Amino acid sequence: MAESGGRVQLLPPEIADKIAAGEVVERPASVVKELVENSLDAGARHIRIELEDAGIGLIAVVDDGEGMHPDDAVRAFARHATSKVASVDDLFRITTLGFRGEALASIAAVSTTTLVTRRPGDLGGTHVLVRGGRVEEIRTAGAPAGTRIEVVDLFASVPARRKFLKSAATEVGHITELVTRTALAWPSVAFLLRHGQRTLLDYPAVHDPAERLVQVFGAERAIAMLAFHGRAVAGTIRGWLTGSQLSVPSPRQIFTYVNGRYVRDKLVSHALVAGYSTLLMHGRYPAAVVFIDVPPEEVDVNVHPAKSEVRFRRGGAVHDLITRAVSERLRSQTAAAPAAETQPVSQASETAAQMTIALPSRLPGAPPRFNSTLLMMDMPQQTPSGASAFPPSAATQSPASLPHAHAAPAVPLPPSRVSVIEPLRRAVGAPSAQSAGFFGGLRVIGQAFEGYLICESGESLVVIDQHAAHERVTFERLRHAYADGGVARQRLLVPAIVDVGAQAAALLSEGLSALENIGFELEPFGGSSFAIRAVPALLSDADPAGLVRDVAEELTEVGRSRRITEAAEAVLARLACHTAVRVGQTLGADQIRALLVAMDNVDFAGNCPHGRPAFITLPRGDLERLFKRV
Repeated sequence: MAESGGRVQLLPPEIADKIAAGEVVERPASVVKELVENSLDAGARHIRIELEDAGIGLIAVVDDGEGMHPDDAVRAFARHATSKVASVDDLFRITTLGFRGEALASIAAVSTTTLVTRRPGDLGGTHVLVRGGRVEEIRTAGAPAGTRIEVVDLFASVPARRKFLKSAATEVGHITELVTRTALAWPSVAFLLRHGQRTLLDYPAVHDPAERLVQVFGAERAIAMLAFHGRAVAGTIRGWLTGSQLSVPSPRQIFTYVNGRYVRDKLVSHALVAGYSTLLMHGRYPAAVVFIDVPPEEVDVNVHPAKSEVRFRRGGAVHDLITRAVSERLRSQTAAAPAAETQPVSQASETAAQMTIALPSRLPGAPPRFNSTLLMMDMPQQTPSGASAFPPSAATQSPASLPHAHAAPAVPLPPSRVSVIEPLRRAVGAPSAQSAGFFGGLRVIGQAFEGYLICESGESLVVIDQHAAHERVTFERLRHAYADGGVARQRLLVPAIVDVGAQAAALLSEGLSALENIGFELEPFGGSSFAIRAVPALLSDADPAGLVRDVAEELTEVGRSRRITEAAEAVLARLACHTAVRVGQTLGADQIRALLVAMDNVDFAGNCPHGRPAFITLPRGDLERLFKRV
């Protein structure tokens, strides 16, 4: 006998409401987010958030926005009640932070919620009490213009949800972060956050977005960030980012906004990091505040219950906009290097002269930003002849005639290393014939530890990592040659044979033609071996087998997910590292001068292709403070 009835049934409203609330109200910070966004949509200029018991006991959001009509105050608690969407087409032209009409209904379903609101022109306000999703009280009440919403006993009706909340400090931390990132996008709005009797955040309204940056991050960190902007058919971009000398171990300090809405978008984050290209070490990220503005119809904000993700109609164009704007700003940062002569710069921050924020380079009473560990070098050594390694007369000699720091006879470079630096010397020619840039204009004091060039620029001491600097110069030349149609090749008189292993052999075999653009000519030689018939001309004096092994290793690391053409920069960076002059190799005065002038002729000379800094600057004032002279 057939079974009667069916197994599919409609959920009771109270269960459906709690399930829906679970999608929107994850924790107290979720409530604050929805209520603050409603206040901003209402045109508020002052928003106050009050908390008790980390938001579990009380969340109160008070604003001076436009207020609500009595009927709207009641209707707003109905599910899917909204004043912002009237047709399907409106979903593709969202210009407000909220639009779904789920927030108040979801919050009220898992708490006791009280709303008191009044429009500026009304004589009286409206008081609405909702408990567990049911309206229990509606009455007229006196109230200032604007809206106050109190959420009490959050998750009281779903105690299981409370079990998954973290400690009070963690939950308050989430709320603080939420208010902070919202305040960054709305500098003209004042935000005040209190927990009990304690004020956690107080951001007065400002006219200049840069002032809000200072309020949030502090003057010292704000000074170290670079303002940037860009424009393309896809939209516009603006914001601030850290220079190449400062990075953090996670992407948590990247704040991205699309049309004023904070989002966590992989495309945006990837594009931002891609803009740094070879300026960041692997596993390191910049700190940035990025605002992207695109036409509303070009972005779908209705792809996530909490509206924290978006989808761009032309994602590739937006990606290119971000990457290009970031890259161009960082390139201009490098071009602004001469400004470092008169401004304090530390290992952790770039010169304040590169900022467009009108702030002093050092605030009164601020601690010095110099890290004393940068001065961990030996005292001047005594040479066999008794002369100091840094002779007193060095200050009066011209850079071209200055000997290297060690007065003892220089140890000759191996032939392969001489040939690495020799092209730089030939390209530069006589130093006096060059128009010196920042690096070329440095007064060379000497070489420390056979790896670090000690120079002077105005009121600053500049220390250059010779390997990182030469690596960047070589990499940029290889990259430009590759971009111009292919790296020039040098054929070998006798082919070299190299075994790269089975995994790398498969990758090399797939991209033999692409490798020709990088400057290699390889031919399978049986098994996992290849015959090397040509290598990049710039690296022709290096070991051919070693070069190919480096290429194979790099391709193995990047994996099959990226074609050789896409991995070209990683391969070229590896090659540049393989052939650059090393720490531990003595350079003569003409070799040092050649390297410095070459640094002026490449982009991003401040970092090696793997993101390590190529030089640091120590202001004279910081040095004098270390010696207690000031």
